Amino acid sequence: MSETKRAAHIVCLLAILITCPLSVVRADEPVKTNVEVAKTLTNEVVDELLSSIPRDIETREVWLEPRGNDERYQFVSNCFTGTLTAKGIRAHDRGAAVVTDSTGLYTGWDIGQSEPTLEFHVLDFNLRYTKIYRSFLIGGKKVKRRADVSLLAKLVDPADGLVVWQGEASRTFEDQFSYSKLPEVEAGLYDFSKPPRDSRSWGKIIEPIAVSGIIVGLIYLFFSNQSGD
Repeated sequence: MSETKRAAHIVCLLAILITCPLSVVRADEPVKTNVEVAKTLTNEVVDELLSSIPRDIETREVWLEPRGNDERYQFVSNCFTGTLTAKGIRAHDRGAAVVTDSTGLYTGWDIGQSEPTLEFHVLDFNLRYTKIYRSFLIGGKKVKRRADVSLLAKLVDPADGLVVWQGEASRTFEDQFSYSKLPEVEAGLYDFSKPPRDSRSWGKIIEPIAVSGIIVGLIYLFFSNQSGD
């Protein structure tokens, strides 16, 4: 084999190695959906909050009062109810106990005035894709994901309205997965389960140009090698 032909083969091999990722045969690892990630984080935060309530003021029944009514509060409220129930604590939803008279005017709560109120504020509830990228010029896309949950909760004595306990907790989660799994990851009816996909626009322009240039270079080397023979 001539030196020219050997050099051409080496250049082609290096170009392939540079532009293509090493393929490793392995089964795809399971990826949590966005809803599953949010639920896991929220349950961990709720459990930490409830576990921090001093034993001398623990109760077996509370009124749960979210300080908002959007999708985030509804989701977190469900997590509070589930965790409280698992701990043997009955949780009443304030919104289900409003009493009105025959004219529809508000007259107060029907029951539970003797039970404490567990109020909570959603300080942070955010799930986003921090980066959508390719590791190599040729190859599948990857998605980096981050989720943050931070809650503030307080227990209010119904007798005098005083706050007898207050706590704050937060969790963060980060991972990455194949772009092809996005339809599976975004399964669910919540709006937060489908965050914006912000791919870098420059990458969309540069990648095809770079790949085309490499292919043209390989073709040129091939035909130069043939003419040298």
